[in-house]
Amino acid sequence: MTDGAFEAAIRRILRPLVRAMIARGLFYPRLTEILKEVFVGEAEAHFGIAGRQMTDSRISVLTGLQRRDIRGLRGADDVERPRGLGPVPRTVAHWQGDPRYQVDGAPAPLPRLAEAAGDGPSFESLVREIGRDVHARTILDELSRLGLVTIDKKSDRVSLIAEALLPSRDDALLLGYYAANLGDHAAASAANLMASPDPGPFYERAVHYNRLRAEDVDALEASARERLQDALAALNADALSRQRAAKDDPAATARFRAGAFVFRAGEGDRDDDAPTAARAVDTPGAPTAANGDTS
Repeated sequence: MTDGAFEAAIRRILRPLVRAMIARGLFYPRLTEILKEVFVGEAEAHFGIAGRQMTDSRISVLTGLQRRDIRGLRGADDVERPRGLGPVPRTVAHWQGDPRYQVDGAPAPLPRLAEAAGDGPSFESLVREIGRDVHARTILDELSRLGLVTIDKKSDRVSLIAEALLPSRDDALLLGYYAANLGDHAAASAANLMASPDPGPFYERAVHYNRLRAEDVDALEASARERLQDALAALNADALSRQRAAKDDPAATARFRAGAFVFRAGEGDRDDDAPTAARAVDTPGAPTAANGDTS
């Protein structure tokens, strides 16, 4: 049995998820089927006993599902595995992170064709580094459709005009980022909550203040966007450099994600299930927060 505090936390986490489900037309009966699949999959993957076979009966004990439901779900591979988001985000990441394609630390305007650049960088050479099966013309068309580049017809140069890829302009990319970012954050939070020794506690910090004026929140949001963008850009360049250095290393199988977000709520928005500062606990290895809650 779970305790009331954990159920309250789950309820708080579920509210925005359910809001998204309603908005996207995912109804409760289908959600129950998805939950059955996920419960069985997670029980099989993470709650076995060393040296013993995982049985339907054990999964039933762990999940509360009936064995007749479990039989049809075991071994199913319906849960999405982490994957790359395709050549468009990788192109932007390389453009933002590789010094060869930058001027003064910012993405440089690039000649569209390699022949126009001579031995220098070009948009074609940038895309070629993403993969030989990716065509520069196709990537350029998609970046243009998303409003992320401009093309100077006179000089035939391509310029990146967005600080970061904005997936909200494309539904498939939006859902990819939604699943990958929120999924990995949830995995890190769950590991911290369970104090898992392997792979261990993850870095998870937040700053939370209430009782602020709207103009104060505007200023804080602008400051956060600028500082977080700088931090992510630096991490992107570092990760790209390390990935290239490990290109031919068979041991290079690990995955890394670091993210950032800013949330603001206006007057009348409630957060009834969130713990207040008076109830917040700061323990080694657990998620903590710089918290200015005065309620």
